[in-house]
Amino acid sequence: MVNPVAEVPIFLSLVGDRPSRERHGAALKVAIGVLFVLTVAAVAGLQLLGLLGIKVAAFRAAGGLLLVVMGLEMLQGKEPEAHGAERGSDDAEDALWIPLVMPLLAGPGAIVTTVTLAVREVYFVWLIPVATIVAVAVTALFVYVVFILAGFVAEHLHGRGARILTRFSGLVLVAIGFQMGFTGIEEFFSLGSGGPLP
Repeated sequence: MVNPVAEVPIFLSLVGDRPSRERHGAALKVAIGVLFVLTVAAVAGLQLLGLLGIKVAAFRAAGGLLLVVMGLEMLQGKEPEAHGAERGSDDAEDALWIPLVMPLLAGPGAIVTTVTLAVREVYFVWLIPVATIVAVAVTALFVYVVFILAGFVAEHLHGRGARILTRFSGLVLVAIGFQMGFTGIEEFFSLGSGGPLP
């Protein structure tokens, strides 16, 4: 459910023009973000959403809408405000979390999968699903390695290549957003009607 290879264009559109050291730092922040979100999901994911009164289906649909809006801006040759923010600013750092960490990498699908694995885990230590958290840590490490390697590609992108990458990333975002949104809507109405989830 966590597929960093598919999100490489998005990562490069966010940090592709930064120096190598900053790209490595950004990759580390994204990996830590994935580790944090999925670890919280493993320990108390469903309880947190329930406390806020949010269904997973609604969370998925809202994430899809966010991706569609950002993707349409990129398709028009624009950069979302967070993408175009001054290097090192709060907005630029926030963009690594939304949409990259959530909902692209540690999105509803990954969260639900993590929660399911944690609930089904037989052996707990101090009520912590150890095996699930180890799997989450390995996943975060994989995310870090993939984005570090993606940085080498960014060093050879200039001018037109960067603009094409931005538009392509926008198209990917719109497609993912629509798919995520429609899936969330379908799940929401299936839950509301008492029918089975797809």
